Amino acid sequence: MATVSTRHPGGRPRVRQPSAMFQRIQALAKRRGVRLDELAERAGVCVATLYNIGDPKVSTAIAIADALGITIDRLARTDDAKPKRRVAR
Repeated sequence: MATVSTRHPGGRPRVRQPSAMFQRIQALAKRRGVRLDELAERAGVCVATLYNIGDPKVSTAIAIADALGITIDRLARTDDAKPKRRVAR
C-alpha cells in the first residue's frame, strides 16, 4: 500500500512506499484479526499515524505493542524467526 505525499510538477501524485515498521504492524494486526482502524483506536493514535509511521516515539511503539498484545521487543524485531534453542547433549 503506497501513500501519496506530494505531486510532481505535471500534477501526477508522488507515491511513497510504506515503511518497514508499518508493514510489520500491518502483518501483526492481520495475524491477530485486527483491522488497522481498530488497532489505532486501541492504541490511542490516528490511523494516519499508523500509515505514516517510520521511527515511532517509544510511547507510541509501546501503545501499539500493547494494543496488539505483544512486547515492544517483538514489535521492533525485524525478522520473524524464533530464537534458536540449544539442545543439551
